[in-house]
Amino acid sequence: MVSNAEVLTNLSETASPQWIRFLRCLVPFIGLVALFGGSPASASTRIGNFLVGAPCGVAWVVDDSAAFVLDTGAPYVAGSAAPDDSYHAQRFGRDGANVVFEWGRVGDNIVGRLSADKQVALDLSLSSGWPGWKSTFTMTPDGANGVAQSTNGQVKWALRTSPAPKSTSTSKLTFLITPASPVLFAAGLKRLPEFASIDQLLKKARDKYAATRPQASGELGDFVGAIADNMNNSRLYSSDNHLVAHSVSRGWGQGNPNTNPYFCWDSFFTANLAAVDDPVTARNTVRAILSYQTQEGLVPNFAHWMAGSSTDRSQPPVASLCVWKMHQRYLHDGKFLAEIYPKLVRWHDWWLKSRNARHDGLLEWGSSTGVFQDAQYETGWDDNLHYAGAAMRGATMDAYSIDLSAMWSMDTKYLALIATFLGHQGDAARFRSEQAAMNQRINTRLWDDRLNVYCSRFWDDTNQGAFLTRLTPMNFYPLSAGAPDPERAQRVLQVLTDPRKFWGQYLLPTLAYDDPDYHQQEYWRGDIWGPVNYIVWQGIKQYASPEQITEYADRSIALFMRNWLTQGVCAENYLSTDGNWSHDPHYTWGALLDLIGLESIVDVDDSGKIVLNGVQTKAITLKNIPLLGRTYDVKTTPGKAELIRNGRVILTAKGTVVRSAIR
Repeated sequence: MVSNAEVLTNLSETASPQWIRFLRCLVPFIGLVALFGGSPASASTRIGNFLVGAPCGVAWVVDDSAAFVLDTGAPYVAGSAAPDDSYHAQRFGRDGANVVFEWGRVGDNIVGRLSADKQVALDLSLSSGWPGWKSTFTMTPDGANGVAQSTNGQVKWALRTSPAPKSTSTSKLTFLITPASPVLFAAGLKRLPEFASIDQLLKKARDKYAATRPQASGELGDFVGAIADNMNNSRLYSSDNHLVAHSVSRGWGQGNPNTNPYFCWDSFFTANLAAVDDPVTARNTVRAILSYQTQEGLVPNFAHWMAGSSTDRSQPPVASLCVWKMHQRYLHDGKFLAEIYPKLVRWHDWWLKSRNARHDGLLEWGSSTGVFQDAQYETGWDDNLHYAGAAMRGATMDAYSIDLSAMWSMDTKYLALIATFLGHQGDAARFRSEQAAMNQRINTRLWDDRLNVYCSRFWDDTNQGAFLTRLTPMNFYPLSAGAPDPERAQRVLQVLTDPRKFWGQYLLPTLAYDDPDYHQQEYWRGDIWGPVNYIVWQGIKQYASPEQITEYADRSIALFMRNWLTQGVCAENYLSTDGNWSHDPHYTWGALLDLIGLESIVDVDDSGKIVLNGVQTKAITLKNIPLLGRTYDVKTTPGKAELIRNGRVILTAKGTVVRSAIR
C-alpha cells in the first residue's frame, strides 16, 4: 500500500497546483482510496498513450523496466487527453464507422469504452512495446492475462472486456462493436473495477477535465483547447532515458520509441505550448533536450535520434524566452529555474565563444564541420534563401546574422529576468548590459537605411560588407530584441505590414511575396511557420498598434483553425498561397499560431503584470487560463475584454490595452 504522502508526491508531477492544494487539505479527512474509487496509483507505474507507435492506445510502464501495451491500431488522433491521464477520448474512422475510444486511469488500472455509430470489427493488440522488454499474454474467455519481469520482480497484468471478444489470437482480440453494444473494458495491475461502474467513472472523469481544461469558445473556435489536445497527445516515454517528454511528432523515429528526436528550438517551443495545460511534462521536455548539452555549452540541433546527437551545431537560442513564459503561468517556487539556469547561461555564453568569428560581438551561424548546409541547419531554416550567396569561412558563415544576433539579444533579456527572480543580481546586471551592447551593434552595423529594415551583412573583404537583401521575417527579429528606437520600429513595421511584402491573408511567408523564388512554396521558401510567427510576435507586442496586434493574432488563429477543424491537423508549416497545411500534419509547434492568439487577448508582461487587450473584434470566451499561479476566464466582445476570477469581473479593458498587478 502506498502512503498518502507518497501518492501526493507522485500526483504533484501530474496534476495542477490548484488540485494538489485541494488534495492536501482533503487527505486528512478522507482516504485517497475512497477519493479515487479504487487502489491508489503506484509511484512506480506510468500509464499513458506514450508509446510512439500507439497514439490510440494505452501503455503501462512498471519500474522503468517492463511494459504492457493495449493498442487499437488507429492512426494519430489528437483528442482530449487530461494531463494526469484521468480521461482520454479519441475519435477515428474504421471501415466506414466512426469509432470513439475513451479511457481513464484509476490507480494502476484503467477503465475504457469503445463505441461506434455503425457495426464494425476492431482489433485490440497486446505487446510489450519497448526494445528489450518482454511481456507474455494468455487469452481468457473475457480478455487476457499478462506477465512480465521487472527489476523488482514479476508483474502481473489483466484485461477484462464486456462483451467478450469474438475471437482471439496469441496477442490480439477482435471485437464486434455496434451502436447498441459498445465494448467496456478494464485493465491493469490491481483488482479491476466492475463493468457496472465504468460508464459513471468515465463520465466523472470527462466532466472533471472539461471543467478544468483550458479552452476557448466563440467566433474563432476552441483554439486554446487545440493547444492542449496536440501537446498532451505528443508525450512519449523512452526506456533508454526513462523520461516522459514531448516529441515534435510521432513520425520521426521510424517507430522506435527510443529514437524519436529531441530537436533543439522545437523542444523549447513545445514546452512553452505544453505549459498551458501540463507544466510537469513541459519541464521534462526542457530537461530532455538540455540533458544532451555538451561540456562546452552547445545544445545540439538534434539529439536522441537515429544518428545520435549533432554536436557540430546548435539551433536558435529561444530557451530562456520559453522557460520564462512557462514560469509566469504558474509561478512555481523556482526550483526548476534554479536547476536549468546554469545550463541556459552556458549555452548563452557558448555563442560568443563559438559564433563570433571576428571577435567584434556580432554573431554568425556555423558548424564545426565547416559545411554550409550544416550551418543552414543551425539557423533552424533548413533551406532558407536569406543567406544565399554566403559561404563558410572556417566554422562560421562569412556574414553577420541579423536573426541570431537579435535572438541572442532577446535571450539576454529573459536571462536577466530569470537571474533577478533567482536573486543573482550581478548576473542580471551583466545580461542587461549585454543586451544594450548587442542592440547598439545591431543598430550601428546591421541597419539598411535603403530597405528600412535590419539586414544580415557580409564581413569578408570580397563582398565589401554588402547587405544580404533577400527579405524574410528574419529581418524583423530585432523588434523582438527591443533594438530599434520608435522611429526605426515604425519603418520596420511598414515593411512588415505591407500587403505587397508580407501582410497578406496568410502571414507570415518566409520569403517576401515579391521575391523571385516565392512561388516555390517549399519548406522555408515561402511557407508559414509557427516559430517564425511567434518570434516576430514578441516584437509586434512591443511596437505595433493594438489594432495591428489583434489583426496579426486573429490571422494566425484563423490559419491554424481552418486546417484543425476540417482535418485535425496541427502542421509543421502552412502554404502562404492558400493557407493549406504542408509537410508533417502532426507537428507540435504549429500550435504556436494559437498561442499568439491567446497572448494577444491576455498575457503577462515582463514586470509581472497581467495584460488585457480591449481592442477586440470578436466575441470569445476563454476559460481556465493559467497566469501567475492562478487560473482566469476572459470574455471579449468588439472593443472590450473582461478578466474574470471565480465568476467575478476583476479587470476590464475597453478599446485599449490595460496592465494590472492583480494576483
